[in-house]
Amino acid sequence: MGRDARGSNIVEFVIKVLGCKNIVQASNPFVPRTLFSAVRCAARGPKMISPDAPSLPMHILERTPGGARMHVHTSETMLSDHPLGNLKTASMLFSRDGRLLACLGSEDVRIYDTGSNTVLRSLPLPGAVAMHFSPEGTFIEIYQKANASGAGEEKNLSVWNVTTGEKVYACFQKSFNSLSWPYLQFSADDKVACRAVSNEVHFFDTDKFDESAARLKVPQVALAKLSPGADPSVATFVPEKKGIPGSVCIYSPPPTGTEGVIELQPTARKAFFRVNEVDFMWAPDGKAVLVLGSCDVDVTNQSYYGETSLVYMRADGQIDCKVPLDKEGPVHEAKWSPTSEEFVVVYGYMPAKATIFCGKKCEPKYQLGAGPHNTVRWNPFGRFILLAGFGNLPGDMKFFDRKQDGKYKLVGATRAACAVTAEWSPDGRRLLTATIAPRLNVDNGFKIWRYNGDLLHHEQREKLYEASWAPAPNGTHADRPISAGSVRKETDERLAPDGTAAPKKAGAYKPPHATSGSGNFSLAIAKAEDAGPGKYKAPGSGGGSGNSGNAKTPSGPPGATFVEGGGMSASAKKNAKKRAASKAKAEGN
Repeated sequence: MGRDARGSNIVEFVIKVLGCKNIVQASNPFVPRTLFSAVRCAARGPKMISPDAPSLPMHILERTPGGARMHVHTSETMLSDHPLGNLKTASMLFSRDGRLLACLGSEDVRIYDTGSNTVLRSLPLPGAVAMHFSPEGTFIEIYQKANASGAGEEKNLSVWNVTTGEKVYACFQKSFNSLSWPYLQFSADDKVACRAVSNEVHFFDTDKFDESAARLKVPQVALAKLSPGADPSVATFVPEKKGIPGSVCIYSPPPTGTEGVIELQPTARKAFFRVNEVDFMWAPDGKAVLVLGSCDVDVTNQSYYGETSLVYMRADGQIDCKVPLDKEGPVHEAKWSPTSEEFVVVYGYMPAKATIFCGKKCEPKYQLGAGPHNTVRWNPFGRFILLAGFGNLPGDMKFFDRKQDGKYKLVGATRAACAVTAEWSPDGRRLLTATIAPRLNVDNGFKIWRYNGDLLHHEQREKLYEASWAPAPNGTHADRPISAGSVRKETDERLAPDGTAAPKKAGAYKPPHATSGSGNFSLAIAKAEDAGPGKYKAPGSGGGSGNSGNAKTPSGPPGATFVEGGGMSASAKKNAKKRAASKAKAEGN
């Protein structure tokens, strides 16, 4: 039996045992050796695949000034060439299942089939700026420049059927805002599409794009976002105007076959004060949404960058409340777990706190600790979570493993200096960080890390614009726990070679001002008792300080410190004794 025949039989057996489709092409040279291990683990029974089983091949796509190219990544070979070759493109986009790859050129948009590594479609669209695949990959939405170098006098926002190459919808879109993209949004099954226009939200039946849409009346609507999930909802935002507070409303899509202007009662509604813009973050199941509001002006004058707020709303209207954050400062990031059971929020002035909340009741349940953090990433299964600080922070990364009892255990910590992006692999056991231009024009490249912070590979580039994992179809990879002995323990430089504590060497004296400032990020360093993970404790419930929960701290001028025991100096005590003696003498006379 030939190599290709063996690979084909193995793929068929894995599909039968694991219930996975589109795992990998049988012609891939990495299939036989890798899949044999996966089959052996799957043949043991219906239990979870062994954590030590080799991962199926995955792909990394990078884009440089010379073009884009794909690499194959396996447990045995970090990077190897992909048969797709070098692609000339200014931007690239995968469909959600990784089956399609769209490459944006100066005169056209090419769609590749990653299974056969061939061009599936070439759409003549000069001046294209942005692309978006529908969730099922049935349609691709493309925005062109509204000038002579783009769409010209034609409608510059178009939707194309990927299978037939037919244009199914087109309209005019004067301006482009990356925060509002895509302008036309699709439901999870590609059956419904919606678009916000002036004072209305239009709903389309994707099988009948040419028919008139249902027009939901929402006066002054500025933003609308369709939820994922089997039963979609749409969240709309109306900004504040002339003293009238802004509002966020959640609607159910109109019934199929509805046409013309309609008015519906929202299933949930929340008023917003001092909010100019919002960002909707739907739970993966579409049953709840986090609304991150921002305002350009901070009325407390504590920040030059305005103020932020985070609100939790259920689509059925049962709960709408402000997320209880126990520290003042901005909301750096909020992310839902892929399971929709939890969400995590990184918030507060540095050192920022990270708290896990219950996805159904919006109640804090676990703390990941405080530190120089502003970024959080869940792996595709919600098992591992990355807590990091990028941008103007030093790049510290912490990796946590979620246990069955809901606790999070720290399994490793490291530093990815100058990292700009971070993304988990489809199998959830690798992390890809990249230093890219134009954010940083030096030390460009990407690194591959293990789920516990071990550096596996570092690829350097003179200039790198983008690096990302290629998605994989659902069911391709299985959730696996950490391997035995993989918890990464930090080494202590003060340990002697035999493992005993070495004598601490006295260092040169450093004045207090030398250990502060941005060079050492001292303001982002948390106290030891606040840096570690643990169950959530409300402020004042713990016994960290010596004062009781109801004790009041004496006030004083800024920068003043109070000494325990009354704070009286020796001379003050001496004068107090003299006054007491004089008073007693006067009373005796």
